[in-house]
Amino acid sequence: MSAAAAAAATTTGLRDAAAILGALSAASAAELHAHALKLGFLPSCLHLCSSFLRSYAASGRLTSAQQLFDETPHRDIPLWNTLLSACARSRQPHHALLTASAMVRAGSRPNNLSVTSLLSACAQLRSLAHGRELHGYAVRNIPVLDLRLRNALVSMYGRCGRLAEANTVFAGMGDTKSVVSWTCMINACCENGRPEEALEVFQDMRLSVAKVDEVTLLAVISACTKLDCTSELGNWVEQYACENGFLETNTRVANALIHMHGKLGRLTRSCEIFDSMGTKRTVVSWTAMIQALAVHGHGVAALVRFSQMLRQGFQPDEVVFLSMINACCHSMLLSEGRQLFKSMVEEYQITPWMEHYGSMVDLLCRSGMLDEAFGFVLAMPVKPDPVIWRVLTGACRDHGNISLARKVIDHVIDMDPDHQGNYVLASNIYAADESWGRVVDVRVEMGARKETSRCSTAVSSYIEINGEEDAESFSSTQLQ
Repeated sequence: MSAAAAAAATTTGLRDAAAILGALSAASAAELHAHALKLGFLPSCLHLCSSFLRSYAASGRLTSAQQLFDETPHRDIPLWNTLLSACARSRQPHHALLTASAMVRAGSRPNNLSVTSLLSACAQLRSLAHGRELHGYAVRNIPVLDLRLRNALVSMYGRCGRLAEANTVFAGMGDTKSVVSWTCMINACCENGRPEEALEVFQDMRLSVAKVDEVTLLAVISACTKLDCTSELGNWVEQYACENGFLETNTRVANALIHMHGKLGRLTRSCEIFDSMGTKRTVVSWTAMIQALAVHGHGVAALVRFSQMLRQGFQPDEVVFLSMINACCHSMLLSEGRQLFKSMVEEYQITPWMEHYGSMVDLLCRSGMLDEAFGFVLAMPVKPDPVIWRVLTGACRDHGNISLARKVIDHVIDMDPDHQGNYVLASNIYAADESWGRVVDVRVEMGARKETSRCSTAVSSYIEINGEEDAESFSSTQLQ
């Protein structure tokens, strides 16, 4: 029996909305949606509509969710909130803001849950203006800001680079802080380059006897990694994870510790944790281990781990291949790097990122294969970015291949004529070739570009000050 036929057979015994709700997790939403329409439950049953919306959003079918919403003539605030939450969770922040605008125009006033979802959208967009606007609306119109909304405010201000404002909201929670509140504040510190403060918040959290969960511990490990902390602090975090049962049972925590120790150069400990994971390893585990070896120049060891990964049936992804090519680059393993890139494209049908191309160019340049690197760049199916050209130009200069460097620098300047570093690089190349006339020409051109850029900035500033901006603001005239 086909999947569709099985789903249809399942729906034959569903005679009321409650039965359909109960079966929603067991059969496809589309089949049950059609069944509910035939029985006439939709669009009048808003609770059923909301459940279908959540189901579609959870499976990534936001278009279907939006279509169902549009077909529902009478929309209450919970239904609007379901769509807002779906947009935010589906990484569609612009769609969430547009939905909020439509919600207000329809006469529905956002509540705690609405604002919480919209703050998540603002955090994704790093839109401080919209976030502050929502904060002001909430203070003016919502009698009591619930804990979820205040947690969302901490996250939004943290993502938007306003750590002081995040801390003000956090401090205002008093004794009502939950584990989510503490984690939001720890993440806000990490995202703003304050890992020391993140660890201080964690220490306060422990003193408050709040229960540490996986998400909190991952944030703390991230802080240690960004801090390039001492081995003593790294050991303390690992000991805490071990004493509380995270290291043995939680793969994500183990992966994070492998990465942390690897960045600290403690490769032996990374390997010990990795080897202890046994069958709990994931592709992320292998990637973390390979990255740790690659960064510290252990290319051969990284290749051994990669071979083990393949033998155990794991499918390498873009990140693993990037780590492996970087490992070859750091260890000057030219033939192995070539084979990896070929295997990625031909055997695994993975479309290379710009970073893969850049790493291959770097590998070829470090190995002195400048003509091959130039040909590789010219044959790329996507337009090389200026960074790749600059890497190639610098390598030509360093290896004394001035004739090739002069060809390449012309490409670089044509692609990115406003980047002053290109003219400095060109000047150095011509100076090394004792082409003093060209040095003067390049410096004159650089001066002219700088003057043009200064004039453009002044004009832009004038327009910014005197122009009117209301392109995406959904609430400046609506949320009062």
